[in-house]
Amino acid sequence: MKIKVIRKILQIFFLVLLLLPIWYTDLIWYGTYISAELMGLQLTDPLTALEITLAGKSLWVPLLLSALPLALAAILLGRVFCSFVCPLNFLLELIPLKRKKNIREKNLPLLALVITLLLSFIISLPVFNIVSPVFALQRLLLFGVGVEIVLLVLAVGAGLIWGSKIWCRTLCPLGALYGLLGVKRLLRVKVEESKCTQCGKCAAACSMGTAPGRRSLADRVLCTNCGDCIGACEAGAVTFGMSEKKEGEP
Repeated sequence: MKIKVIRKILQIFFLVLLLLPIWYTDLIWYGTYISAELMGLQLTDPLTALEITLAGKSLWVPLLLSALPLALAAILLGRVFCSFVCPLNFLLELIPLKRKKNIREKNLPLLALVITLLLSFIISLPVFNIVSPVFALQRLLLFGVGVEIVLLVLAVGAGLIWGSKIWCRTLCPLGALYGLLGVKRLLRVKVEESKCTQCGKCAAACSMGTAPGRRSLADRVLCTNCGDCIGACEAGAVTFGMSEKKEGEP
């Protein structure tokens, strides 16, 4: 089965998982992808934990501990929340247009992360939770249409104009944080040089504007380990592996 098909199945699974508590409360899972409980284990996304800590200007140990499981998952697997779990990513990938505007400045998500954390500290509010189309979509699915629909319209509209992942590639601080945590991730996309034909299909398939083998900090942060580049490589030179080293390197 192709990686992209597996990814779509998992995206639908996590979308259904998000919606289940609407009808069934007696589950091992209850909550959203902001904060949830899994078999008694409290989970909070790392950016929310940081924002609340900075906004409150105090450390709350249970909150920070609840962010550790998802942070550890990103450290080991990279930015897989974006490619396999995020409901907004699932929605944006439904945009039929393949237009992809090249963004030369790849550090914009990191800048967005810094600005988000600074604003949370200055105005004592979790900024991203308020203005995020990621969380706006979750609120819409769980509680119905509200003012947050404006955020979704802006994200989808931008995707139609500049490419489906323009939000993810330029403005999403949550993705940037997961990307930073996964810079030294265990699971990586590898390139086997002896099989590579330099056709460029892997780069063309990447909706995040990077490509396998690029090692700058910005490119590492952008990669979501989605596997689309693997599916695009007809030579079988691009694979998942536990090392980033190219063939022939020490």
